[in-house]
Amino acid sequence: MSQENNRQEFLVFTLGPRRAFAITTLKVREIVTTRQFNQIPGSHPSVVGTMPLRGHTLTVIDLANAIGMASDECKQVVVCEVQERLYGLLVTGIDTIHYCNSDDVASMPSRLGDTSYSSGVIRRDNDLVQVLDLERILNETVGLNARQDNDNFVLDDTTLAEIRGQRILICDDSRFARRQLANVLEQHGIDYHSAPNGRAALERLQEQAAAGEPIQILVSDIEMPELDGYQLATTVRSEACLKETYIILHTSLNSDVCRRYTHNSGADEGLCKFDPEALLAAIARGSHH
Repeated sequence: MSQENNRQEFLVFTLGPRRAFAITTLKVREIVTTRQFNQIPGSHPSVVGTMPLRGHTLTVIDLANAIGMASDECKQVVVCEVQERLYGLLVTGIDTIHYCNSDDVASMPSRLGDTSYSSGVIRRDNDLVQVLDLERILNETVGLNARQDNDNFVLDDTTLAEIRGQRILICDDSRFARRQLANVLEQHGIDYHSAPNGRAALERLQEQAAAGEPIQILVSDIEMPELDGYQLATTVRSEACLKETYIILHTSLNSDVCRRYTHNSGADEGLCKFDPEALLAAIARGSHH
């Protein structure tokens, strides 16, 4: 399931009465039929319970309920991997695998703000299919950002001063993920620029370079609308005024996929979300680049 070379693949499924949504196939491990779930007392209302799957215990989430829709007779569980953990997403039915180019996926209008659980929209024939922001959904239901509680990591003054002297751009289509990144930087007094997708990030990179203040460190997600992180990294490496940028790919995909994309795109590092210590250490290495 490759998304390289401007191709993206999405699993399209239905919630409720034939309303279509999608997630990238890079996060999908398999699809299983529903079965009995073990209840979790005191869990979020959208969590229907857990289920065993080949040595793993998956937390299963009623996806319709999690995004504010009425629950329906769900028949299948989409097993997905996010931030190196497996989760089950209870859906009404599976529609298709949809193949498209990055520029066929549009970002969600910024005016929707926190009201939307989607990070993009796929144009499909005469239909629009929303791409769900799984990181936000999982954080609200099961507390995805648990590893962000590590507040004991302290940068030495010299390294912190070096990082604060860098021009940093963070790029992620998930508002939740951008806030995760921003919180870590702000807690350490580090200034940064922000972009909601690869296209906006590339424009900011080019604008800063033209103004004589080039971005020195780029922290980018991989799977994004309009221009994904793989394309962004390869474009940055191909443009003379940008090629010195230190590129950190920062993704919720598994480590094997992350390594492949990092190597093939020419990025300097690849990190699996979300470890503040690893992120700051990578930025520190970039400041010495």
